[in-house]
Amino acid sequence: MSETKSETKRTVPGVRTRTARDLALDILTRVEKEGAYANILLQHQAGLLPDPRDRQLVTALVNGVLKHRLTLDYALRQHLRGPMSNFDIVVRGILRLGAFQLLYLDRIPAAAAVSESVELAKREAAKFASLVNGVLRQVERQGWEISWPDARREPVRYLSVRYSHPEWMVRRWWKRWGLAETEKLCQANNEPAPTWIRANTLKNSPEELLARLQAAGIEAEHGERVPESLRMAGFGALERLSGFQEGLFTVQDESSQLVAHLLAPLPGEQVLDVCSAPGGKTTHLAQLMADQGRILAFDVHEHKLPFVAALAERLGIHIIQTHQGDARELPDVEAKSQDRVLVDAPCSGLGVLRRKSDLRWHKQEEELQVFPPLQLAILERAAETVKIGGELVYSTCTIEPEENFEVAKAFRNRHPEFIPVDLTERLPFHLTDDGDRKQAEKGMLQLLPHRHGTDGFFLAKFKRIV
Repeated sequence: MSETKSETKRTVPGVRTRTARDLALDILTRVEKEGAYANILLQHQAGLLPDPRDRQLVTALVNGVLKHRLTLDYALRQHLRGPMSNFDIVVRGILRLGAFQLLYLDRIPAAAAVSESVELAKREAAKFASLVNGVLRQVERQGWEISWPDARREPVRYLSVRYSHPEWMVRRWWKRWGLAETEKLCQANNEPAPTWIRANTLKNSPEELLARLQAAGIEAEHGERVPESLRMAGFGALERLSGFQEGLFTVQDESSQLVAHLLAPLPGEQVLDVCSAPGGKTTHLAQLMADQGRILAFDVHEHKLPFVAALAERLGIHIIQTHQGDARELPDVEAKSQDRVLVDAPCSGLGVLRRKSDLRWHKQEEELQVFPPLQLAILERAAETVKIGGELVYSTCTIEPEENFEVAKAFRNRHPEFIPVDLTERLPFHLTDDGDRKQAEKGMLQLLPHRHGTDGFFLAKFKRIV
């Protein structure tokens, strides 16, 4: 992985300018101490750094340390007399930041990584500055010549520390797929997530948007699976781009963009989205409907609905009506009143670990028992609103079968008035894998980061016949 050599330093008489490493340490400390979410802190605080190179560096440091935390601790532990837990959170953060730069950022000189870490320690934990210096110099000398657990005798522990995932996650995947494929999944989860955008075809075509982005010096290319998807790089702050402000596009992963195409609403139809915030899929549905008809957008969290409304306004969409309400109840939505219904259900989110660097440390295995009953209850209530001949899509951003296939199968067993819809005829791209095609023919599809290069995503579609 490459990165900026070092953060920009500016001096103001009497004031020490905060560096990217200062800010990264603050964010990492809050994540570990308060359980704060890194993506939210980065969104609000990275803008405090005026130089875009510094913003890129603090983002790389925070996300990298969080993703690789277990591996970094394992590497550091070999040069410490006791466990990392013996040290204060701030000291742990400084050691991890230094080790991450030494092991993962090849464009930061080792001497700079060590010296900057020592200076950070002098400012934040002075009595540990010499320890930071000594340990990081040993990490530098050792590099990746690390004695890992034996992959044959301890496959779960090996994968856990080598690729920095909680053992309970690794154990589940290893039982399902074995060592080689689980290793590929863990590697994929540690890769930087690409930035996908969706061209707003109400205002411009994907080709027009691509030409505009490239003319502005931004790396962009057409997506592989969705007609209006584009992949971007080298863009700085998205919200500062004129095309963003004009509503020419919005950020949405390509796998997430498949949902609207699978539901395939038509102009003039009545559509229900029962878990709509923050509005990416909702506005995509409106886009496919040419902003004609009506979309009822529910969410249980009232404070999230303004995000849906604000996104619709920026994109120039007028047919979305937001409502606060529990998706298990859907107050005032009549039975058999909707042409199409979307249930993008709450889930563990284990399909988007590459996109949310700290998510793997916030999750517990017990949650996988909590979500399926909730998902099924939402799905059943939403199904009541589907017209005869209407269609229902169930989706999640997880890769766990309890939340996906088993929920879809339970729904089918309890509701014979719904039949599965062959997805091979509805997806906007061709499935090349035989296993994927067989799944899709039965009305379900699981996308996996290491197989498909997408977020981990599940899709199922049903049609009401009675």
